[in-house]
Amino acid sequence: MEDLDRFEPGTHTFSGIVRVWTTNTAEVVTDSGLVVFLDTRGQPPLPAGTRIAIETRKYRPCHFVTKVALK
Repeated sequence: MEDLDRFEPGTHTFSGIVRVWTTNTAEVVTDSGLVVFLDTRGQPPLPAGTRIAIETRKYRPCHFVTKVALK
């Protein structure tokens, strides 16, 4: 039977600055300058400019946030 998990194996960790954070999506500019598009369902909203570290699970074309820590 085909694996039904829509996520790629493993997690990804990023740190950076929140550019936009809405109820369901967010954009974070990482410390290396990469803009990461996030699925934030189930996470509390954060104001733009907040420095964070996040743990994600990847599925195309975005990352699902599993953990957020303020830095």
